[in-house]
Amino acid sequence: MKNDFHQVENSDSVRSVTRALGLLTALGKEGRSLTELARAVGISPSTASRLLNTLQGLGFIANTDENKYVPGLALTSLLYSTDQWAPLRQVARAATAALSTELNETVAFFVRTAGDRLCIESSESAQVVRRICHPGERKTIFRGAAGKALLAFGEDNDPWIDLFGTDDRFKLATDSVRTVEQLKKECDEIRRQGYAFSRQESTLESWAVAAPVYIDGKLVGVLTAVIPLTRFSEAGLAPVIKATRDVANRYSNQNHVERKRKNGRPKATVRAR
Repeated sequence: MKNDFHQVENSDSVRSVTRALGLLTALGKEGRSLTELARAVGISPSTASRLLNTLQGLGFIANTDENKYVPGLALTSLLYSTDQWAPLRQVARAATAALSTELNETVAFFVRTAGDRLCIESSESAQVVRRICHPGERKTIFRGAAGKALLAFGEDNDPWIDLFGTDDRFKLATDSVRTVEQLKKECDEIRRQGYAFSRQESTLESWAVAAPVYIDGKLVGVLTAVIPLTRFSEAGLAPVIKATRDVANRYSNQNHVERKRKNGRPKATVRAR
């Protein structure tokens, strides 16, 4: 966050706007104190206080009894009216809650936006050790189960030039190198088996299983169980795959799911990479 708002600024007005936007972006779902916000944006508490008072007067933020700043009515109304994912959130919220309850693991719903995968809803595990994935988390699409599932099941049959240009390889979180050709072949396999799996691809501490969700025959996102690496086992992988696929199918357009089955979609196979 700090780096995003430390750009070259041409005037005091531009600087104030940039800092105010930084404060809004740093609020988070639970809210943050004045000191935390000032530190996140890289400004003094006195400057942060002045900007926050202005934003509060306009209704973009509010102050809680615990003296934390949270999104205000004007901000939430603006976000709701301009949220392109709003029609999908009800399905995403219900699906993540259902799978999280079944697995007692964190579950997220990801959509594709350009070359990234974006979390729009999540349900957090109740376990002490858990993977946290808040709505708004955005990472490169070609690392991790969610991104690979979005690539494999999406309508873009040739996304590789836009994603990689002339590069023919990329690194995972472990610093291991994969080629674009290997990713293409894996996406073919993901389409055949009906789910994507990853371990230590986007983060060193987790593994994931993702399955597609369709509405009216179109991929709208992927349901993804994201689990700490400490709870990975070959025996435990199959139940996570089955549960993830079952819940994703349950919240998909049923006619589309049945059509896929009648067309002979292969049964899932369990292969850890």
